[in-house]
Amino acid sequence: MKYIGLIGGLSAESTREYERIIVEEHAKVRGKAGPLMMTVDYLDLKEFEELQIAHRWDEVASLLKESMRRLSVLKVDFAAIASNTPHNAYDLIKNHYSLKLLTIMDATADAVKKDGKNKVGFIGTKPTMEYGLFQKTFSGEGIELLMPDEEDRQYIDDKIWGELVKGKFLDETRKGYLDVISRLQRRGAQGIILGCTEIPQLIRQEDCSGIKVYDTTNIHAKAILEYALR
Repeated sequence: MKYIGLIGGLSAESTREYERIIVEEHAKVRGKAGPLMMTVDYLDLKEFEELQIAHRWDEVASLLKESMRRLSVLKVDFAAIASNTPHNAYDLIKNHYSLKLLTIMDATADAVKKDGKNKVGFIGTKPTMEYGLFQKTFSGEGIELLMPDEEDRQYIDDKIWGELVKGKFLDETRKGYLDVISRLQRRGAQGIILGCTEIPQLIRQEDCSGIKVYDTTNIHAKAILEYALR
């Protein structure tokens, strides 16, 4: 089994969910998979929050490179960032330390493509929705991403930083997010990507009748384990 290096802490809530999924999925195949080898390098969410909001991606990249350096010293076989928004710095770090990065964009695009969908809605932080890296990745796979309008993007972002990353998951916020999802459905979305690793702790498939929900946390975590077991 390959040694997993997980870049986490962005937030602690979502990182714990990654760890839970990887450990539980590994337990299902433990008999033939051998021991689970994984190290998590926890980073400072507050520092990243300020840089991401300001679109200072070179500085985000520097922090991620330092995390990759620490993981490289431990001789992990590959790494993954347990968060969506920091992936906006991916082009600045993808060739660093010759350490393979298994990205959340590729894992999610693969899942959507397997379902034969070519137009899906996307909700996440404002930097993720507006920067364009996810759109670029999905476009390359022939998939159109529909983003919420400006007012909805601001609402989603405010709730992520004000509530979700702090472990607050309120019914009122769930209703507000479902209203955004309904508007994306009316624009032709065939599925909805929960493109922030905290959102799946608020919105579940059972909350969304008539449309497939893509939980990026679950998809990415399972892809990480699948790659480690190859």
